[in-house]
Amino acid sequence: MNATLKWIVLLACGAALQAQAAFVQPTRAELKAAAEDLSKVVELLEDASVDQAAEVAKGVVIEIVKLDLGRAERDSRASSLVAYLFMTIDSDEWEDLAIAFGRSVAASPTASMDPSLLSALQRAIIEVAGVDMGNAFGNAYNLAMLTVAGAPGGGKNVPPQPPPPPVALPLRPPIATPYEAQRLP
Repeated sequence: MNATLKWIVLLACGAALQAQAAFVQPTRAELKAAAEDLSKVVELLEDASVDQAAEVAKGVVIEIVKLDLGRAERDSRASSLVAYLFMTIDSDEWEDLAIAFGRSVAASPTASMDPSLLSALQRAIIEVAGVDMGNAFGNAYNLAMLTVAGAPGGGKNVPPQPPPPPVALPLRPPIATPYEAQRLP
């Protein structure tokens, strides 16, 4: 009985420690601060899963785009963000991270608007994690964009086009009613 009580207390302490180390979604102000000072990204990604890290990185990319920066500075910050992102996640999960990040970026019109920004993100992934991870990011991004656009085979199908309205046939010329004398017996 005493050993069972010890196990219950041990499990309760373990659950409390896990709850204390749970990931907390950052606020817009924290994302904006991270966009201005990228070293804060590491703090935001603490205890984050792969999907949560991809969402946080997408939020920081959106805030970087909102900053009034030149194209080169914006692309440089986005590249640095990718380096921080991949360095905070275990290398065994990089492929999942690249796929989740590609889907997240595709889901945001602000983050996926500029081709040079997307190119900078993919180039940074290739530099940090390798060509395979860059390809995984690109493939996930392209597939997600097709799904968003409603391409056949994607997750979201566009309803079929309704048939065109019928074209009115020209009226027949009127046929005069016959007179009494014109009737045949």
